[in-house]
Amino acid sequence: MAEHLTRAKKATMHKVIIYPGEDGYWVAECLSLPGCVSQGKTKLQVKANIREAIEGYEAALEEIESNPGFLKMMEQTEADIRAGRVFTQKEVQRVLRRKKKRG
Repeated sequence: MAEHLTRAKKATMHKVIIYPGEDGYWVAECLSLPGCVSQGKTKLQVKANIREAIEGYEAALEEIESNPGFLKMMEQTEADIRAGRVFTQKEVQRVLRRKKKRG
């Protein structure tokens, strides 16, 4: 049975699911941070490990988001979206299929 716990940091709550892994270790996943997963031999250890993983994940995000190059890229992306220059994967595949049929 999965166990739920929350972690507060800077008024941000993260839902974490803890469950037994196949190898005898406990696994913890932070649902709000994609790819933020940890494990430990005991529930206590996995809780400490996922807290550390969340802190590292958030620190990396803060560093990326404070990078002027990242901010410039995001501004350009928003401008491209507003101008209709951004396509979904399905749209790109549809165009490629049309080109392949013509060629």
